[in-house]
This record gives sequence, structure tokens and C-alpha cells, in this order.
Amino acid sequence: MKGKSIAILGVGGVGGFVGAKILANRPDDSVKLDLISRGATYNNIKSKGLIFSNPDSEQVLQPDGLVLSGECENIYDLVILATKSQSIEKAVLENSKIFGEGTLVLPLQNMVNAADTIRPLVGKATVLDACIYLISNVQEPGHIKHLGGPGKVIVGSPTTDIYDDIFKFLNLCGVPLELVADAKLHLWKKFLFISSLGTLTAAKNVTFGEINTNEDLKKLWIGLMEELAQLAQKQEVLLDDAAINNALTMISNFPHNAKSSFQLDIESGHIGEKKTLVDDVITHSKNYGLNCTHYRELESEIIKKLAKN
Repeated sequence: MKGKSIAILGVGGVGGFVGAKILANRPDDSVKLDLISRGATYNNIKSKGLIFSNPDSEQVLQPDGLVLSGECENIYDLVILATKSQSIEKAVLENSKIFGEGTLVLPLQNMVNAADTIRPLVGKATVLDACIYLISNVQEPGHIKHLGGPGKVIVGSPTTDIYDDIFKFLNLCGVPLELVADAKLHLWKKFLFISSLGTLTAAKNVTFGEINTNEDLKKLWIGLMEELAQLAQKQEVLLDDAAINNALTMISNFPHNAKSSFQLDIESGHIGEKKTLVDDVITHSKNYGLNCTHYRELESEIIKKLAKN
């Protein structure tokens, strides 16, 4: 892995977490890490460094390179694509020069089709299905707070072993990585959790802990997940009762006052990932003749909240 280069495109909750883990835990600086960002995030990291905190500690970390989005002309061995889902295509096209024939791309968006979306945009680069289990919020641009979740990255197994050193390096740096044969199922399991929980927290303005301890909210959450399971089944992905039960168990591992990133966006008057997490679910469900009653009702509540901000 020595002499390799990594770029993280998008330094929000996910990109900031992965970047901080690499910078804090790599054995030496023989593997270079550049952060690609824009706006206030770029300016704050440039002046203050990347600030990474959890409930117990805080670190200030310096990347090997900080690059303004759209101005990078270096080809990287690994690109971790960590932009918000609504920005994925624009970010990839704007930074098209960072992808080469030998580049491995891991998209970590809250999407079930991120890899399929960007493959046509990155030439001969290899794009694998991937997702991350993490609750990590932006305190302010360039300051990331890890609230819960192991930061485990699930990656669809490639047909070659040439990326093994990259996978080992990420594990070494505290970014646990697992290769799986059924990546689509894992993407849907992650989406089951993120979409339903994000929709509920944004519409009702409640924390994870409030959902976990309120039977009415929990019942509504289960209803959302059941609607997603119906949609997944139409796309030949089986999300059984065990997947829903795993989500119910997972929420207990997060702080009581934790909020979803989508909820924070709605609170601040930003539409955020509404299209991916809510609108697309409703559209695709209708196309299959599914009612998705809970999603439609909560989407109306989210619209009302946005109108007030």
C-alpha cells in the first residue's frame, strides 16, 4: 500500500469520519490522503484543520492535501465518494480528473444505486457497491462529531484481489471493512434504517431515544420499514422480519438525543436528501402499485416544516 494515494470527495459526516480515522491511525505518511471540499468546509479546514470529536475527546487533524472541488488534476488509487446523495453526479463530473483506469471508487451515499449512478461517469475506474454504518453529524463545516455506529464499511466483493492492500489499510486505520457477495441486500438493509428513521425524525422532530422509548413512534417506524420492505421485494430484494428487528435493535446503540442528518437539514430549512430518502421511495412505490401510506403522510409533514423555515 505504500506510495498509494487516497482522496475523500465530500468532507461531511461520513467523509470527515473516514478521513479522521485514516489520519489518526495510519502507521506513517507513506499513503497520502487528500480531502476535496468546497465553501465553508474548505475554508474552515484550511484555517483550523479537520476537527473530529466524539462524546469523550476531540482531535485536530491535518490532511496531506486540501483541494478545492473542481481544481484537482491528480489521479488517485482510491476515491471515497462521501458527498450527499443529491450532489453525487455533480461532484463526480466536477472532479472527473481524479479518476483513472486504476482507481477504485467506494461510494458511501445513502442510496441503493450509487455505484450504478456513477459508473458511466468515471471512465475505466472500478466502482464497487458500498455503504457505511454510522451516525456522524457536522457541528459546523469542517467539524465532525461521531455519535454512534461502528463506521463499518460493507463492500461488494470484487472479482480480483488487486485491492486487498487497500482494504487491509482501511481496516488498519480503524475503518472496519467487510467484503460481501450480496452487496445489494446490504445496501437495502442500510437504506431500510436510514430512510425510515430519517423520514420519521424529520417529520416528527424527535430523537432516536424518543423513538426507542415511545411505542406509538416505534409502531410508526415499523410501518415505514414495512413499506420499504414491500418496495424492495418488488425489486427482487428480500428484507424479512429479521432485517426490521435488526434495525429496532440498532437504534438502542445510539445516544438518546441523537438526530439524523436529514432531520438536521430540515430543521435548518434545507431540503437535504429528501429526494433520495423520501420522494424516490414514494415515486417507485406508486410505480409498483404500492400505497406507502406512512411515507406519503410524513412527506406532507416535512413539506409543512420546510415551508415554515
